[in-house]
Formats: sequence, C-alpha cells, structure tokens
Amino acid sequence: MNVLDVFERAAEETWLDLDLRGCHGLAALPESLARLTKLINLRISSCRALTGLPKSLGQLAALDLLYIFDCWALTTLPESLGQLAALTALELVRCEVLMGLPESLGQLVALTTLDVRDCRRLTGLPESLGQLAALTTLDVRECRRLTGLPESLGQLAALTNLDLHYCHALTRLPESLGQLAALTTLDLSYCCALTELPESLGQLGALTTLGLDGCCALTELPESLGQLAALTTLYLQWCNRLTELPESLGQLTVLTFMYLSYCSALTVLPESLGQLAALTTLDLGGCHTLTRLPKSLGLLATLTFLDLSLCHALTSLPESLGQLAALRTLDLRGCIGLTALPFSFAFLSVSCRSDHLSGLFALSFPPQNVAVQGVRAIKAFLLLHHHPLKMMIMIIAARRRCMRRPPAELWVLIRDEYFCTL
Repeated sequence: MNVLDVFERAAEETWLDLDLRGCHGLAALPESLARLTKLINLRISSCRALTGLPKSLGQLAALDLLYIFDCWALTTLPESLGQLAALTALELVRCEVLMGLPESLGQLVALTTLDVRDCRRLTGLPESLGQLAALTTLDVRECRRLTGLPESLGQLAALTNLDLHYCHALTRLPESLGQLAALTTLDLSYCCALTELPESLGQLGALTTLGLDGCCALTELPESLGQLAALTTLYLQWCNRLTELPESLGQLTVLTFMYLSYCSALTVLPESLGQLAALTTLDLGGCHTLTRLPKSLGLLATLTFLDLSLCHALTSLPESLGQLAALRTLDLRGCIGLTALPFSFAFLSVSCRSDHLSGLFALSFPPQNVAVQGVRAIKAFLLLHHHPLKMMIMIIAARRRCMRRPPAELWVLIRDEYFCTL
C-alpha cells in the first residue's frame, strides 16, 4: 500500500492515529491530509526525504499531538500550523535542518508542550512564543546554534520546565526570565557561551532545580540567587571560571543538594554557607584551588555527604568539622596539601571507606602510619592527643547536668575547674 492509499483509507475509516515511520522516499504529504478531520495523533519519524508539510495541515481541527522525529530534510513548517486550535503537544525532534518556526506558533492556545530538541540549525524562536498561555514545558536542548530567546519568554505564565542544556551558542538570557512565576526547573547545563545570568533570576519564586553545570564561561552568579526561596538543588559542576559564590547563598534555606565539583577556579566559599539549614549533600570534589572551608561549616546540622576529593590546595579543615553530627560520608581522596586533621574529627560518625583517605601524602597529624590504618585508628590517635578539648566538653556536659557527684573518670578531669566556678 502506497502513502496515498494510506491517506484514502485513513479518511474513509476516520482514523484517530496515523504513524508514518521510516518512509525514506516520502518527499511530501498530499493536500488530502485535510480529510482526516478526526485525527488526534500524527507521528512522522525517519522520513528523511520530507522537506515540508502541506498548508492543509491547519485543517486538522482535532489534532492533539504532532510528533516529527529524525526528518533530516524538513526545513520549514507552514503558517497554517497556528490553526491547530486543539494541539497540546508539538514535538520536532532531530529535525537537523529546520531553520525556524512560523510566527503563527503563538496562535496555538492549547499547547502545553513544545519540544524542538536537537534541531541544530535553529537559531531562534519567534516573538509570538509569549502568546502560548498554556505552555508548561519548553524543551530546546541541543539546539547548538540558538543564540538567544525572545523577550516575550516572560509572558509564559504557566511554564514550569525550561530545558536549554547543550545550547552552546546561547550568550544571554532575557531579563524577562524573572517573570516566569510558575517555573520549577531551569536547565542551562553546558551553555558554554553564557557569561552571565540576569539579576531577575532571583524573582523565580517557584524554582526548585537550577542546572548550571558545564557553563564554562560563567564567572559569577548574581546576588539575587539568594532570593530563590524554593530552591532545593543547585548544579554547578565544571564551571571552571567561577571564582566565588555570592554571600546571599546562605539565604537558600531549603537548599538540599549543592554540586560544585571541578569548579577549578573556586578558591573560597562564603561564610554564609553555614546558614544552609537543609543541606544534606555538598560536593566539592576536584575544586583544585580551594584553599579553605569556612568555620561556619560545622553549622550544617543536616549534612550527610561531604566530598572534598582532589582539593589539592586545601591545607587544613576547620575545627567545626566535628559538629557535623549527621555526616556519614567524608571523601578526602587526593587532598595532597592537607597537613593535619582537626581534633574534632574524632567525634564524627563518618564511615569513610579506606580509599576515601588515600593520597594524603602531606599529612603529619595524625602521622601517615596512623592514617593508613583507617578511620578507627585516626580517631583513637586524636582522642589521645586532645585532652584540653576533651576536658572542655566534659566540663560543659557536667555544668548542663548540674552533676555534683560525677563519675570518677570525669571527677579527675574536672574537679578543680568545675567547683571553682560554682
């Protein structure tokens, strides 16, 4: 059965779904497409000779899904596309020579999903994009020639998911980005030409996930970052020109996961880090120039995972490390500049694997022969060498419990100090 016969049969039998797959010699669809008045789903995939769609496409009044995949010769879409009043999903995936979308796109009042991923010659989206009042998902990933987004983007009041990762030519985002009040996920991963983020970023009150990993031209983050009150996950891996984080970081009170691995120009973290009351995961692996951690680190009461592997310039850890009561995993592999572990390390409940302590070549306290024996040996050594700290902790405990008859071991340590202050 040839393609024309398929269309005749579809019209006669009032098909609801039509799937044209792998019709490699199909160069065009007939105008008789308009006869498929009941058609709900139209899928066209791997029709690699197809250069365009007929004007009659707009007469498919019931069409809900238009899915076009791997049609390498498709260069344009007809203006009649805007007449598809019932269309909720428009997916144009791997249409590698598609140059643009028609201005009539904005007339698709029911559209909730627009997916143009891997359309590698697409340089921009029409200004009418902002008229898509029902749009919730905009997927533009791997559109590697896309240089910008229209200012009308901010009018997409229902948008919850904006995916722009691997848009290598994207140099800027419109200031109107901050108007996307419903946006929960913004993925800008590997937008290698993006040098800055708009200050309006902080207005995204519903944003829970921000992906910036691989943004290798990004040198700083706006202070408005701290206004993202709903942010739970922040990805910043491989941002190798990022030298610092804004002090406003500490305002992200529900931030749970922060990934900063291989930010090779990052030298310090802000003292406000300790205000991240919900943080459970902090990944700093491969931050080669990080020289120190803030004293406020110990205030991260919910932190369970801390990765400091390959932090070559790190020479010491703050004494407040021992306050991380929830910490279960600490990775210090390859910290070749680390010369000493803090006394408070002995109070951690971490379960470091032996390889998490490998490569500590400069460690002198505890000595190497102790360090290589693992966490238990390190803790035992530290407990033997920090009597002043141990005494202070016991004195505080005794005072809090008003102990006038402490155990004998505690009595020896605290009798003079304790009773002279009663």
